[in-house]
Amino acid sequence: MLRVLIFIISAIFLAYVLTVFLSMDGRLEAVAFGQRFDIQNGVAALLLLLGIGVVSGVTSLLIYLYSLPAKIKWRAAQARNARGVTALVRGLEAAAMGDASSAQQQARIAARNLDDPSHTRLLTAQAAQLSGDAKLASETFTTMLEAPDTEFLGLRGLYAQAMRAGDKGLARSYAERAFRLRSNTGWAFESMLDLGLERGAWGETREAVRIARKNGLLPEDKGKRGEAALLAADAYAAEASGDWALAVSEADASIKLAPGFAPAAALAARLHAEAGKKGKAAKILESAFSEDPHPALARAYGDLYADEPVEKRAEQMKRLAERQPGAREAQLLLARRAVLLGDHAEAIAILEPLLIERASARDCALMAEAVAGAYPDQTDEALARPWLKRAANAPRDPLPGAEGSFHFTREGWARLVREYMEHGRLAPPPLEDAPPGLSRDELKLLTAPAIVDAPTVETPDMTATPPPAMTEPDPVIDEKTEADHEREIDAARKVS
Repeated sequence: MLRVLIFIISAIFLAYVLTVFLSMDGRLEAVAFGQRFDIQNGVAALLLLLGIGVVSGVTSLLIYLYSLPAKIKWRAAQARNARGVTALVRGLEAAAMGDASSAQQQARIAARNLDDPSHTRLLTAQAAQLSGDAKLASETFTTMLEAPDTEFLGLRGLYAQAMRAGDKGLARSYAERAFRLRSNTGWAFESMLDLGLERGAWGETREAVRIARKNGLLPEDKGKRGEAALLAADAYAAEASGDWALAVSEADASIKLAPGFAPAAALAARLHAEAGKKGKAAKILESAFSEDPHPALARAYGDLYADEPVEKRAEQMKRLAERQPGAREAQLLLARRAVLLGDHAEAIAILEPLLIERASARDCALMAEAVAGAYPDQTDEALARPWLKRAANAPRDPLPGAEGSFHFTREGWARLVREYMEHGRLAPPPLEDAPPGLSRDELKLLTAPAIVDAPTVETPDMTATPPPAMTEPDPVIDEKTEADHEREIDAARKVS
């Protein structure tokens, strides 16, 4: 409808122009080629317009004929490029499906039709990988490093080739170069992280984590935990090598990022205490205990005041427990405080619900002290012995550092760094549920004092026929078993 309207308007306008020209008054006289012309002005104007139109048409035709070969060539190139792109797409699809022969065939078609060889190098390399031609794949990936557009893809291919060949040193160099080139790429960062943790390069790995956090590859909290764990690992390594200044610096930096990270807090507190800064060490442990009441923090806190009077030690233990009063470790602290002050009944009352929940070696050893002191008229060894045996046979606390030490191997630190960075914990949950605690009946039996009844002497019946004499065997004492028990008891005492 719109086109019809435009045509009608154009026809009306053309008719109007012709009418105007034809109605023009006056005549135009001219002499050309010996001929005299006398033409009305309107007709002359129409002839001029017609001449201009003819010249324009002829010029356009000549230009079209002149450019026709170039257009034909361009269209042929476009068709070739389309065939090449189609082959490239089909080849990549074949490579993704693992069809090596089809990928190679499409790579050849793409290379034939595409003028820029950089477009087909990735497909050629992938097809070579699928067909098992590692040499051609490596050469193609190496060639890709020359062009800025394909350098990153070439690095990834060479990294995969090196990892497949088991050359982790070469793989690390490719990953580092790729990470410098594009530090916001996930695979490059993960490669840096895995290879750095594997060889214990804590400083390099920490820098990679920092850059990844800055570029948004890691969430802020996860990135901080990763840096804190790597700083702690570096601090322990520095301490082992005798570099005390670096150890203190790295440990302090770690707890700034993660105040509740027990390995860093325990090390920083110990190093500051050794330097005579007991107050600063206590503040570090109290802050960490508020975030995560780890057993190692309570042990380190107790070591700070080991030489103080009993009342001072008890006061400090209560102060630490108040930082996280509902935690199990805080309750154990209060139980130790009660034992220290001689209030063994209070210690037993605190420990009983904890033992019903879970009876670890540390808990049983502490209960042995409480029970032994609760009945001064009984023999300490006799009262403590059942609990010490339980402590010797009870499962150890699976939490890393529960015994107060965080001197792990390189592999141990690598696992801890990964676990803490990803999940904010020191170790993954155990595969099996923790064994149940003691029943109330067992607690009553174990905490009650031993009762020794006097032997009842019966009057013999003189009229009865005496039984035949029997020789009873001498009791046989299993010396090996007794010795084993003694060793178990000594080990349980050490735990407490």
